[in-house]
Amino acid sequence: MDVQDGTSLMSAASYEEAKWRRVIVQSSCGIAVFVAVLIVTRVWTSVSSTRFLRRRQMNKVDTWFCVLDILTSSASQCCFIAQVYIREYNVVLVVIELAFAIFYGASMYRRLWLKNFNFSVAFTAVTFLDCYSIGIALYQEFSDQPTWLTPLFVRSMAALIRYKELMNLGLLNDYFGEVKQRLILSMFRFLCVTFFFASGGFVLEILGDLKIDWDRSGGSTFVEINPDYETTLMKQIYFVVVTLSTVGYGDITPSTSMHQAFAIVMIVTGVAFFSSEVRAIIDMQHQIDSGKGQYRRSRFRNYHILVLGGAVASGSSTLEIFLEELLHPSRPTSSLPDVVLMTEHEPSQGLRRVITSPLGALHVKYIRGSPMDQSALLRADAANADMAFVLSDLSVLECDSHAEDEDTILRASLLQRQLPDMPVRLLLIRPWAKEMAKMAGINPMCCVTAGALNFARMALSVRCPGVPVLLTTMYSKLAGDWSQLPSSMKPWVREYFTSMRHDVYGAQIGEKF
Repeated sequence: MDVQDGTSLMSAASYEEAKWRRVIVQSSCGIAVFVAVLIVTRVWTSVSSTRFLRRRQMNKVDTWFCVLDILTSSASQCCFIAQVYIREYNVVLVVIELAFAIFYGASMYRRLWLKNFNFSVAFTAVTFLDCYSIGIALYQEFSDQPTWLTPLFVRSMAALIRYKELMNLGLLNDYFGEVKQRLILSMFRFLCVTFFFASGGFVLEILGDLKIDWDRSGGSTFVEINPDYETTLMKQIYFVVVTLSTVGYGDITPSTSMHQAFAIVMIVTGVAFFSSEVRAIIDMQHQIDSGKGQYRRSRFRNYHILVLGGAVASGSSTLEIFLEELLHPSRPTSSLPDVVLMTEHEPSQGLRRVITSPLGALHVKYIRGSPMDQSALLRADAANADMAFVLSDLSVLECDSHAEDEDTILRASLLQRQLPDMPVRLLLIRPWAKEMAKMAGINPMCCVTAGALNFARMALSVRCPGVPVLLTTMYSKLAGDWSQLPSSMKPWVREYFTSMRHDVYGAQIGEKF
């Protein structure tokens, strides 16, 4: 008679399949596959010549392997739930698990190949889980004593590990911030840990306590004592959630000694898990607010730039104008870069305003550090940046302009020493600051000075009277708060109102100009 959701008795074949003997044998097959992989990689590491070694980097193929591994591991858990529900050996589910095992083997081979089949890569948890799953699938397919009760629920841990690798590859950076990614990871961890402990408790309840009969008086070496065939996976999930939440109603308790020992491990692990997750999220938020976080370029971003200087430290209008022009909405979204702002100081109010603005939230990342600090440059991913801009604060007083230029040149010089191949552009205040930059080893053609622009405008006004009026009135703003315009208007309407902010009044330029 078949079982429906664990409320009826199992068939005679199901009773026979749910034995410690079969579970131990299939687990031994999984461990044997892992040991074989360790031996092969260890021998390869010992005898292979250095001429076979290659420096390989992860690419989109590895990203897809991570995504597919998460999906197949989740599907494997669904197969486990289906087996638990029907409580009978099912050929279709076994074939599906065998197909998943083939993918696990390909994924494991890819990871080992990237690191030249290094033994340290083979001796990892994710490799063990892959080998364990492959061994169990092979046992189920080719053994004459298969079982519906398999420990393939361990794939929940593999899915968790691969999700963390997916975060490190930066696939989610374009959709979620660091804190949101960490919250998603915490929720995913909770689901995986809950399913793992619930499934483990279910298996231990079904199998009962284990007694080893060396005399084989009962016909078998492994004897099951007090198995609970009436338990269900839902009951075990309920027990795990109630226990880990420290509520502990006591309406469901472990009925076997092995499950009781397993529950002790679960409680200790659960308490440590929740406290560590809460602390990790708080620490990450503090690191991001203080600039101690890390920038990871998304695979959907074409490039990113590094911006330093006094304009960044003060968060002045110089930085705001620079970002507004660089990240203007009229530019194609695919061509907008990520901007990494770096300064040694705590973010000022002006800088916080820039970072928290709608434009800054999408494209701007703040890193606290110095161009002399290798760890700060590493957190900013400066080695992969396409360009660096060192901006002076043009709003400083005249008496401070000399020190501002010196500080800008010093930052640029330090950055070039750390990353000599990176293109650097400087915004200076005084025209003669170019000579200082040249003495510091910086190409003067990479420097732009506000003073030189002022002299050029003066010469132009001498040649063409009226140009100062033209330039002045061109940037005069109309009265009114244009930021209050509705965001739902069509793009051309917003462009029209934006253009109306700039007026030109009757300045005429001669025909010979």
